[in-house]
Amino acid sequence: MYKALRVFIFIKTILFCSFLNAQIHNDSTLNKSFSELQQMYDNNKHTDSIKAKQSAKIYLKKAKLKLDTHKIIHGLDMLYDLKKNKPEYLDSIILIEKNKVQSNYTAYAYFKKAQYFLYKKRDIKKTLGFLDIARKKYLKKIDTTDLSFRMLYMTAIIKNEHLNEKEETIAVFKKCESYYGKQTKYKYRLRHLHVLHALAETYISLEKPDSSSFYSTKGYTIASQGSNYYFKQMRIYFTLCEGFNQYHKQNYRAAIDSISKALPTIIDFEDTSNIIDSYYYLGKSNFDLNKREKSIPFFIKTDSVLETLNSIPQYKHIKTYEYLKNYYKDLNDLENQNKYLDKLNTVLNKYLGDQASIQKKINQDYDIPLLLKEKEELINKLNTHNSKYFYGIVALLVLLLVCGGLIYHQHRKKKVYRLRFEKLMTESKSPIHPNPSKSIKSISKTDGSQIPEKHILDILQKLEGFEKNHDYLSPGLNSQTVANQLETNLKYFSFVINHYKNKNFTQYINELRINYAIKELQVNSKLRKYTIKAIAYELGYNNAETFSNAFYKQVKIKPSFYIKELIKKNKIKF
Repeated sequence: MYKALRVFIFIKTILFCSFLNAQIHNDSTLNKSFSELQQMYDNNKHTDSIKAKQSAKIYLKKAKLKLDTHKIIHGLDMLYDLKKNKPEYLDSIILIEKNKVQSNYTAYAYFKKAQYFLYKKRDIKKTLGFLDIARKKYLKKIDTTDLSFRMLYMTAIIKNEHLNEKEETIAVFKKCESYYGKQTKYKYRLRHLHVLHALAETYISLEKPDSSSFYSTKGYTIASQGSNYYFKQMRIYFTLCEGFNQYHKQNYRAAIDSISKALPTIIDFEDTSNIIDSYYYLGKSNFDLNKREKSIPFFIKTDSVLETLNSIPQYKHIKTYEYLKNYYKDLNDLENQNKYLDKLNTVLNKYLGDQASIQKKINQDYDIPLLLKEKEELINKLNTHNSKYFYGIVALLVLLLVCGGLIYHQHRKKKVYRLRFEKLMTESKSPIHPNPSKSIKSISKTDGSQIPEKHILDILQKLEGFEKNHDYLSPGLNSQTVANQLETNLKYFSFVINHYKNKNFTQYINELRINYAIKELQVNSKLRKYTIKAIAYELGYNNAETFSNAFYKQVKIKPSFYIKELIKKNKIKF
């Protein structure tokens, strides 16, 4: 008891000290200036998210204590940048600055909400809506050249990836590239890299691989000049971009190599858009290398990520459904063929309904009436297939019922056999004789025969020796051969067997042999290893079938079952 108390006090002391240290740490952090907290946040943002979050929270707490609205908003902005899937921080910023005239942070908050719905939710409608609010309500009120270019860049990204206005966006991207290329601050250098990456990707789509390689190489060179987290990240993106570009140059193996190197990091970044592109181009590269079976898993992965989006996929990715539809069509897999044909038609209908600018391209790339005809034919096939499937199920159920009945019958049969076996084992513990017959001592002339009594007694005595010496095991026995063996005539012998053994000769011999087999199989382990045919020969039978029938007729179980049960019983004993 005393020992347990000491342990409890020790643990409590440790916990108290930890709590006290935490309090001291928090208090010491609270005593730091806003600039010091900002520096702590910046230092830990990419290396220790827990410390960075703590710095941001202390920053926000200090700002609230001082009622400093500007710094409260900045603290919320810091927390959002740490966890970009928490748009409620942005909503708080918008709410705080709702009634202010100079709404610098509000404009940025709406811009960041647009980023969130573009990159996290893939909701183009909401993205454009938030950009419009930022531009019309707030952008004109403040001097935000930087934000103007960022919004210009994002709008170009949307038009490029979702509205297929690639030629128009090239000019916008070059305008942004010219602006950011002249800046020296770190954040502008990083945005410069993003614009170079967008240019490289757009030239891929326009099938201008040399121009793409120019901007991709330029971007990788600039990114290699920095050593921090974002510059390393951008090197991965330019590697990935060049992998896509190598595909369009028809260097499929080089494409697979570059994309495969970059993909694990892209997955770590949770960059849905580039994950989709990576799987898609890996699928296409393998497909064009005639490695069709290897390409399909990548297209299936592309589809699985596309399913997580809340918006229409990029137009180029629609081809995924076409590859999968045709693959399953060749396999005559109607269910999957229909599944991907449905997805293809659904996405095309959405584009035709919502994106007027791309309707012409859709009509060039896809024969919509032909797809609808294919859908109709597929539905008819599926209906026929389902009818066959239904009748197949019915037939299967009938077969299962029959099999079930047979199994039940076999189960019942084994159960009855086992009971008979146990009964046989009990009966075999006492001496086995043929069915009750008249005793030699009880012989009288009441049988009405004309055979002298001394002859009957002589035959019965000789039969006792015949049974005792197991002469009945000799092969080829018949009533004449046994009569000769007993030195009597056939008439006398047959009368004695019928009248005193209560059976005909065949029944008499079978009963002797089967009783012998029952006893001998119990004690002779070597005999149990024989085949049924070999055992039959040992007992004087010419074939296994005659022996099996005789055995079953007498004891109502097959000899094979009897032997199996004897083996089991002996194993249990052992």
